[in-house]
This record gives sequence, structure tokens and C-alpha cells, in this order.
Amino acid sequence: MTWYEEMTWCAGCGVEITWGPALVENRAFCCQDCAHGYACACGERMEIDEDMRNSGAESAPSPTGYLA
Repeated sequence: MTWYEEMTWCAGCGVEITWGPALVENRAFCCQDCAHGYACACGERMEIDEDMRNSGAESAPSPTGYLA
């Protein structure tokens, strides 16, 4: 069986939304900042996550620098 997920794109910045979008007037936004017309950092966060997955990193370092 082949399954194709529907892809959702942010109406503000254009990033692919892989989480629950913020819906405003039947338009999907990646976050509340985009929904209100402000700049967001969702694209940069997705790139960091992708780089970590591609580098083989198992988990992100904790804010204190110690692994949990």
C-alpha cells in the first residue's frame, strides 16, 4: 500500500508545516507570529533539525550542555 501525506505550507513564510498549524480564516500558518504577519524562525528551526538528523545526532544537547 502506498500512502502520500498531504503537505501543508505556511501562508505567511512558506515553510512546510509538519505539525498542527495555526488556522486563521481557513488559512494555515506555521506559528502565531506568521498568523499575525510577523517574521518567524520556524524555517531555521526545521533546518537545524534536518541537519541534526542527517549528521546522525541522536538527541539535541540540553541547554545546560549536559545530556539528560
